[in-house]
Amino acid sequence: MTNQSTIDKLIEMHMTSMADAFRNQMQDISMKEIPFDDRFGMIVDIEYTSRKNSRLKRLIKNAEFEQPDATIAAVDYGHNRKVNRHL
Repeated sequence: MTNQSTIDKLIEMHMTSMADAFRNQMQDISMKEIPFDDRFGMIVDIEYTSRKNSRLKRLIKNAEFEQPDATIAAVDYGHNRKVNRHL
């Protein structure tokens, strides 16, 4: 089986992040020094993280939050808000 057919099958199985990671590993010469188990683990981690992130984005979108991009770091603790930063 050729590498391209492996990539095509990964894409067909909706594992595009894994296909991209595999493609990147094939192009990176330094990856040849890393054992197969570690390389495979890296590829699986990338696919897993991608799926988790996609799920989180979908849930946030479906929740229809008023401000979906709001973060804790962006909270305004000004005196007029009367919000205690320590709490």
